[in-house]
Amino acid sequence: MPIVDKIMFVQNLALMIKTGFSIGDALTTLSQQIKGKQFSRVILDLQQSVVKGESFAAALQLHSEVFDDLFVNMVAAGETSGNLEQTLFQLSNQLKKSYALHKKIRNAMIYPCLILAVMIVVGTGMFVFVVPRILDLYTTSGYTLPLPTRIILGISDFIQHNGLILGSLISVLLIGWILFVRTEPGKFVWHRILLHIPIAGKIIKRITIARLSRVLNSLLVTDIPIVNSFKIIANTINNRVYRRHLILASQQLAKGNTIHSVLSSRPDLFEPVVTQMIKVGEEAGVL
Repeated sequence: MPIVDKIMFVQNLALMIKTGFSIGDALTTLSQQIKGKQFSRVILDLQQSVVKGESFAAALQLHSEVFDDLFVNMVAAGETSGNLEQTLFQLSNQLKKSYALHKKIRNAMIYPCLILAVMIVVGTGMFVFVVPRILDLYTTSGYTLPLPTRIILGISDFIQHNGLILGSLISVLLIGWILFVRTEPGKFVWHRILLHIPIAGKIIKRITIARLSRVLNSLLVTDIPIVNSFKIIANTINNRVYRRHLILASQQLAKGNTIHSVLSSRPDLFEPVVTQMIKVGEEAGVL
């Protein structure tokens, strides 16, 4: 489901409720304005559920493929507290920030990926077409080549004579890796590898912490208990390493531990400056 459509839906719904629309009437109107047929049908289903007497949060929960746990729980908290309109505005801001961050990451990755693709093509071309000619030149001249040069020429010769076998082996390994990464253990292994990649690992950590902080702030504003907040955040974080630790953190928080003590146990995931700021906020009561 396009996130832009979801942003427009939440923003317009908040405005309509603010101007006095009932949720049922607002959903009926919005279903006619949304261009995407699939999302329009989802909104009509929400409207029918609300008209039948279900809460808006319960109706959203029936469409978990569109509305995640964060969305549903914030709406539920807003309905309980009587501040649904304000909660929807917060959700709208949350979605906008997530979309802006995703767009920046995507744009930032285009250039490095393009350079990497060009390097692979050029490198393969060098080994297949250029290096063999150099090999023929030095073989006929009778010169003794340095070891690094002989290694490069050997690799090139191997690729030329065993290209089909090598290509098949790489394809099998690649397919096997893709299938493995689609499993939960595979995702955990892959995400842990990503966190240890130079430069990229730091970027992933900072993006994850930024998202965690933003979502936690939104949940605390809606008065959702801190233990439940960490469970919800765990389901919104894609990185399985962070997700596993946040689930463990919610269990430790339920036992009475502080957020600072729980997060500082993993300095590889949470930088000291982050945990220290949390500690100050907890001690001052202005988390």
